[in-house]
Amino acid sequence: MRTIHVKSAQSFLNRVPAGSRLGFDWSLNPYRGCTHACRYCYARETHRYFDLSVGEDFERVLFVKSNLSRRLPQELRKIPPQQVIILGTATDPYQPLEGRHQLTRAAIAALAVSGHPFTLCTKSPLVERDLDLLGPLGRRGQCQLNVSLITLDEADLRRLEPGTASPTRRLQLIHTLAAAGIPTALLLAPVIPHLTDAAETLDALFHAAQEAGVACIMASPLRLSDAVRPYFLSQLAKSFPAQAQNVAAVYQDHSHPDPQTLARIHTQLARLYQKYGIPSRYPSPRPFRVTEQMHFSL
Repeated sequence: MRTIHVKSAQSFLNRVPAGSRLGFDWSLNPYRGCTHACRYCYARETHRYFDLSVGEDFERVLFVKSNLSRRLPQELRKIPPQQVIILGTATDPYQPLEGRHQLTRAAIAALAVSGHPFTLCTKSPLVERDLDLLGPLGRRGQCQLNVSLITLDEADLRRLEPGTASPTRRLQLIHTLAAAGIPTALLLAPVIPHLTDAAETLDALFHAAQEAGVACIMASPLRLSDAVRPYFLSQLAKSFPAQAQNVAAVYQDHSHPDPQTLARIHTQLARLYQKYGIPSRYPSPRPFRVTEQMHFSL
């Protein structure tokens, strides 16, 4: 049973701390909570701000920021045109809610008019609906897309990300976006020690992504905050009992894997970047100077 709260938000753009080196300056999330229900999701912690749990509440109590179309253009006028915005840090902007509310589409239309460069992260093929907007923006260098996929093993993925599209469908999505002229990355994050970090597992994913036409692959090991760690490990104990203790030992009471595990993962990734000749980053999107008023159908 899901509960959906449709409310007005006081603001939509959240400033990224200076010096973070994340490649963007502001984050934008049209929704809170996510029905993709990824067990490892770091954004689960944000539900505690509403006195809700990081567990089932995250995927069952959802928030829709209904006043985006009116307020976001006002906020965009107040920030420098060269500053980069990212959609999809605390929730997938194309989770099923978007099919009805279309707030992400409204945000893209506002960015097309403002000219601000932006990046969008998703696991959902619903993004294909908005190719009429994203295609022109991608071709003029204003936007980039990151498609998240952490393994080609569908059974494992179902246990880790029960509400998401299959690996095959996401690879098809990468191909479609790249063919439309949109710079598209594979977001291989997180790499989960003892679960998705085997050399052959990562190699197969690099190969499939290259075949799909990715511009780059951005990979990073799993980070577990104090709030999310107990929930994630409890889910592993149910779904991956053979690996759960090993994963717990790697993290103990820390957010990051132990140094030995971290070094092993980075070494494996470095070899794969060299083998496939795929960069780990792409150039930042560029601002676009809009010379005339643009109108889009929402």
